[in-house]
Amino acid sequence: MSTENILAFLSDVRDNNSLEWMHAHEPQKKQAQADFLDFVQACIDDLSALDPSLAHLEAKDLVFRINRDTRFSQNKAPYNPVFRAHISQAGRMPIPVGYFISIAPGSSFAGGGLFAPNFKDATKMVRNAIAEQPEAFLAIVEDDAFKRRFSFVGMPLKRVPQGFDAENPAAEYLKCKCWAVEEAVPDDVVADGDALRARLLESFRAMRPFNEFLNRALEGFEFPKR
Repeated sequence: MSTENILAFLSDVRDNNSLEWMHAHEPQKKQAQADFLDFVQACIDDLSALDPSLAHLEAKDLVFRINRDTRFSQNKAPYNPVFRAHISQAGRMPIPVGYFISIAPGSSFAGGGLFAPNFKDATKMVRNAIAEQPEAFLAIVEDDAFKRRFSFVGMPLKRVPQGFDAENPAAEYLKCKCWAVEEAVPDDVVADGDALRARLLESFRAMRPFNEFLNRALEGFEFPKR
């Protein structure tokens, strides 16, 4: 398992983002993907000690494709130079929320929480939970250690949505359409597999109360039927 190899491959993809280049470097792609699967499986093993319900997961079910859908984009580059995985009981699906690994040269991060602005029912469920338990939510997200560690991703509206109290202690968070956090990880840590694994586990442990609050709020959520 070589995370240094993963980072080097993704750097090459970023600098040579074409079908021709990728086809000529298929062995490197397969090796980097195999290394990432091994790494994600190791992270599953680490997280299972905190949450045994994750022990059955297999890395191959949690990773995202590197290929981009360019049909509706002006950017026709065929690949995302990033390896990503979401470790959750539902695998890649955003609910229940889990632990997100994103490796990309210069912009790797550990993530958690809910990033699903198109699922309006989920958004309402989280808003209701925050509105009903503002002190419990604020105790997590306004904790000094939490704020120093994580960047908050909320995609906020300009106003508190209709039906919610603008004077609620957590009113700023009621404006959000997403409730997600990220902790940046520098390339020198990413390139050292053992150091990266330890950093991610530390980050995931710190965000666990945040994830647990959201998952309690989302109990009973069902994805829209296709």
